Amino acid sequence: MPRYYFHYRTDDELIRDHDGSELANLEAAEHIAAEMGRAIIDRVAGEGGDMDAPRSIEITDAAGRDLLYVVFWAGPKVGSGPFSPVEPARLH
Repeated sequence: MPRYYFHYRTDDELIRDHDGSELANLEAAEHIAAEMGRAIIDRVAGEGGDMDAPRSIEITDAAGRDLLYVVFWAGPKVGSGPFSPVEPARLH
């Protein structure tokens, strides 16, 4: 099974995933990255952080080649919660 690495990028920093995860395919990796994005937005919102800052999970392979970027941020308030994240965008 291929190993995918999920690097977290903000405007200020890049946090590299040195361990990676073995997953069936890139579609499974994209799903994991989207879940990571939702969790990050939930945490930032809970801590009162900057909700307008774009963030991304950069998925690479074991050779370090860029495979997919999942970009996410919180959108305008929708519904009853304090923030409702916008679905992550898929960029190739």
